Amino acid sequence: MSTAADTPPPDTEPDVEAWEKQIENLYNDCHRPVLRKATMAAAGNTQDAWDGTQHAFFQAWKHLCRAGAPPIANWQGWLIKTAVRHVLFSRRRDGTCVPLEDADHADDQILLEDHVVLKETYQGIMDAIGELSEHQRQALVLVHIAGCSTAEAAEDMNVSTSTVRNLIHQARIRLADGNGEASDD
Repeated sequence: MSTAADTPPPDTEPDVEAWEKQIENLYNDCHRPVLRKATMAAAGNTQDAWDGTQHAFFQAWKHLCRAGAPPIANWQGWLIKTAVRHVLFSRRRDGTCVPLEDADHADDQILLEDHVVLKETYQGIMDAIGELSEHQRQALVLVHIAGCSTAEAAEDMNVSTSTVRNLIHQARIRLADGNGEASDD
């Protein structure tokens, strides 16, 4: 008998615990920036952003479990790209579907007059936001829509936290002035 016949076959059992630990570490390290970028791609819709983030981490799990899958050098970038693509693709789908949470609220429907007022108010706010500087808009979106702390927004924008706070303060003043509301400051 040869020595090759005496050696046991290599362990082909997948190391599920290692994959679980790796995906857990990946989630802890990357879920906030992935969620922020997905939220921006979803125009502030947090449900779509969470769905895209969940999809990205599920795809990462599938990639880790696939034998022979090419290694990923930049997991955060890969996850962001996957989440944003999922958000954009899902937003292109048929928009005629009604979410289940709104299905049983026939008595709570908005009257046409209320809808017009809401739409005009929304359009006025969007116009005022459009008049903000790019940095003011970015700070406002990161902190108030994506839910980032000022430190996280500062890191994303590559500025100091005091700059982010100042940009948000300036944006609030301009938005209050643009809507005809007096500022309490």
